[in-house]
Amino acid sequence: MSPQDPVTRESIDRLVALANQPLPAERRARLGPMLSGLVTAANDLSRKMTHAGYRMIVPIARFPER
Repeated sequence: MSPQDPVTRESIDRLVALANQPLPAERRARLGPMLSGLVTAANDLSRKMTHAGYRMIVPIARFPER
């Protein structure tokens, strides 16, 4: 996914296939704007939380390698 267009028809198709959740085309089309908004908000929050002022109050989460 590119930062300029994080949610595309192809990425939605991939997500639906990986989740094994067959959705009709009209429902997939409605997912695009919603997921784009969520990804944009998550990216904004991620950028905000990287500022030095938040380092002492937010624990660092590490995820195990698979």
